[in-house]
Amino acid sequence: MELNDLKTNWEAVNKHIEKQQNLTPEMIVKITQTKYDSKLKKIAYPEISGIIICLLGAYFIGLHFYKLDTTFLQAAGIVSILLLLILSAISLLSLRQINIAVDMNKSYADTLKIFAVQKMQFLKYQKMNVTLSYLLLVAVIILFSKFFSGKDITNSKYFWIFSFSFGYLFLLFYSNRVLKYYNKIVRQAEELLQELQPE
Repeated sequence: MELNDLKTNWEAVNKHIEKQQNLTPEMIVKITQTKYDSKLKKIAYPEISGIIICLLGAYFIGLHFYKLDTTFLQAAGIVSILLLLILSAISLLSLRQINIAVDMNKSYADTLKIFAVQKMQFLKYQKMNVTLSYLLLVAVIILFSKFFSGKDITNSKYFWIFSFSFGYLFLLFYSNRVLKYYNKIVRQAEELLQELQPE
């Protein structure tokens, strides 16, 4: 039984080696491009979902703007809508930046240089998004009390203590997780490009 397993494994290894020997440089570049694109889609889908959520949030606030009966609440509503639209625009810019096609037929050094610039721009946009999210949290917490309880409870000190404590802790945890995940995906995409380094 062990001899048959060894024979099967040996044949599998031989087939794998034959396949690798039959790969042309063009095929390797094509395979790497496919893997690279699939890595970046892991960033694109959550970003697109975030854009949709931001736009729906801005629409919801605009639709219920009439409920904001004080100047303070109206200012919070306007700030929220603006921040949601700005966050959507930044996400679109970051997606555009990371999805600029890397021409794998260029020289290795040029490809890595282009990717490095894209990576820095993408991460800069993500940090801007995180910073603006903290401002959005303040405005949204103020609005939630009015939209869902029907009254302005922003005068209560407990509202401010609990909502901001929990809100900021959640946002801090969530934003750190997202940034780590995005950094990991970008690093994996960069490693795929580095595999193309000529020996």
